[in-house]
Amino acid sequence: MNTFSIIADSPQEAITKARQTFGPEAVIQEVRKQPRTGLSRLWKQPRLELVVAVPSPAASIPEDHPPEPETPSSFFDAYQKQSTSGGTHFKVASNLVDESRDEKQTSSHAWRVEPLLRRMGLSDYWIDRLLDRLSIRFQAGLPDYVKDELAFCRSLLMEELPSPKQDPRLSRRPILLMGAPGCGKTTVLCKWMAHLVFQQQAIPEIWRLDGDQPNTAESLSLYSEMLGASISRFPTQSHPNNNQGPILIDMPGVSMEDGHTMKAFEARAEELPDHDRYLVLNACYATKVLEDQIKAFMPMAPKGIILTHLDEEKSWGRLTNLLLGTNCPVCLLSGGQKIPGIFETFRPTRFLTNVFPSCSAA
Repeated sequence: MNTFSIIADSPQEAITKARQTFGPEAVIQEVRKQPRTGLSRLWKQPRLELVVAVPSPAASIPEDHPPEPETPSSFFDAYQKQSTSGGTHFKVASNLVDESRDEKQTSSHAWRVEPLLRRMGLSDYWIDRLLDRLSIRFQAGLPDYVKDELAFCRSLLMEELPSPKQDPRLSRRPILLMGAPGCGKTTVLCKWMAHLVFQQQAIPEIWRLDGDQPNTAESLSLYSEMLGASISRFPTQSHPNNNQGPILIDMPGVSMEDGHTMKAFEARAEELPDHDRYLVLNACYATKVLEDQIKAFMPMAPKGIILTHLDEEKSWGRLTNLLLGTNCPVCLLSGGQKIPGIFETFRPTRFLTNVFPSCSAA
């Protein structure tokens, strides 16, 4: 992938320039605000600079755009490159492994895949379940190659992982993001807004609402202005049209330890028009903290989970324990602070590809 910059006065002009210059395969990776120069900055709005990624080789790339260093098209691609170059994504999470566990297993076979499963960060519970199923599948003895054991374990986890029925970004229902402070809700909402504008040509309406505490997310107002989306500090009567996206609702994060704040948030949410709720979780938090947050917000009936800060979390096997332990499906994956940046639909197949080592390497 080669990256290039495009300067435009509005999101619509930027989309047109990107498609005319680089074709339909161009991917917008980042949006920046460029102030005007000279005296014109006093009366003219800032311009937009879009960082566009184009698959190489691209014959339509103009010569006056010097290529920049290659940027992975998705977080999955970046993660795969890290794992194949000797990354540390098999690091064991200390809070998932029982140190007092007896090393001697009572199973009839010494499964070669077991140490690999432990290095991935899978919990003892799921390792035992996988090994029990392996014992039933290979009753005659160990298979010839460890990759056969890995492939069977991967297929079992595929059956267990809950997956969303549809991409929530395609819905036109109002969306409320909820979660603890610092989980990345506002960044996710900005990425969602950019996806609607640049990928679906739909302009959403933003509600930046106060809760028990004031909503101080000024960056949300900034990106709304940049992308031409209307933003309100109070609920409004919306009149949707063909080009209008959904209402995206941002409220201050609430701590699960504060029962009063949680009740106030739930009461505030109940006053809103009919909407879908999504729980935002920081993937870097300890597994026990994430589990407690899911339990605390489950009474508010989230439709799905959005995982953030995935670019900072290397032990995806640890996250697999979390996904397997809830009936609420993970819908979206987010990584990095760039907008739109990495913001993808959750797919169990691609997720497990990055959890399991290469079968051929095994």
